[in-house]
Amino acid sequence: MADTFSELPDALVRDLLACAVPVAEDIRTRIDNLKASRDTYRKTALQRRLIKRKADLDVPREPSVVGIDGSYQIHRLMSLDLCAAAAVAIEGTSKEAKRHWPEPYHRMWVRGVPHKDNTTLLIRGLMVGMELDLAREAPHDLVLLDGSFASLIIYLNQGLANIEDPPSALGRELDRRWREEDIFQGLLTLLQSDRTVAVPKFTSRNELIGVGGLPSADGIDGRTLATLLLEPGEYTLPLSVYGGPPGGEPEIFHLSPDFCVRQNQAQMNEALQAVRAVYYRPFGWVPALRLEIPGSIANSPTRLSIALEGITRQIFSPAVVEPYPLFLADRMVKSLGSGVSVIEQAVAQHVADQCVDIELTMLCLKNYRTEGGRGGV
Repeated sequence: MADTFSELPDALVRDLLACAVPVAEDIRTRIDNLKASRDTYRKTALQRRLIKRKADLDVPREPSVVGIDGSYQIHRLMSLDLCAAAAVAIEGTSKEAKRHWPEPYHRMWVRGVPHKDNTTLLIRGLMVGMELDLAREAPHDLVLLDGSFASLIIYLNQGLANIEDPPSALGRELDRRWREEDIFQGLLTLLQSDRTVAVPKFTSRNELIGVGGLPSADGIDGRTLATLLLEPGEYTLPLSVYGGPPGGEPEIFHLSPDFCVRQNQAQMNEALQAVRAVYYRPFGWVPALRLEIPGSIANSPTRLSIALEGITRQIFSPAVVEPYPLFLADRMVKSLGSGVSVIEQAVAQHVADQCVDIELTMLCLKNYRTEGGRGGV
């Protein structure tokens, strides 16, 4: 405990600890209110036939599964930004025969670039491009993406919109990958695929209320409500995600018109409007998962059964509350910062060995802030 608060002023620590009981009481009240409303919500959901049982679906063979996640790092050195982006693909546990899948199962880019306000937007778009490239190449029955389809498109658009003329090294790399790897076609393929599932950890969306017609619940997101409603082995009827509420307008997403023509934008939005959300609770010891599935899975009981079976088999411990390949990929990409710190030290040593003015050189390489993140939302 002493180490936890060692760098905080005593008065701040006292005020902080004094908040613990009121905050805990507020949270307890909120949870009690949720539990008290469970029967009402479940009864309404059953009346609306929103709750389904996985056991009623055909039992498929064990599908092969891969999880894909990405991360980026920006080390703000005094004279430049040391940037890195990476994406990794991790295979799930499966008794199937090995698939032909040429290595490497990752993508990576590292460079030093000048300080610019749009660096974060560019490198995040680059990271998403890497994730999409890996997802398209994976030969598995089920490809799990960390985050929502919307977040992938938003981050990609922000990156493309910030490629300057002339672009920096980071902008040139994103532009090169967009064209040479045909990232748009990869995105469209995944949106129309019968094997892609996006698994966001956190979202404020609640299709059970907005589309499913359950009573309004102040501040309750879909995952929380589904965890409250669903028994182990149950899932919800696939509900429109980006098509808008009944009688409402669909959501429209954009990619920079300099890189994506109007016809392609229309294809992308058409595919997005077919995407459905399924909330699924495989076991009693895991919260409900929010799954975004393309229309080709939502409209096929067989493909939906394969998706749910693949995810069920990848959750096998109370310590892992998401499919195992995504859990492992998340742990791996979070280690990117440590790797870039090693590169930073190696760069400093190499530059110092080659320079005359060692003092000025080391000042230019001084790290005053490190930023990192990932697209898994």
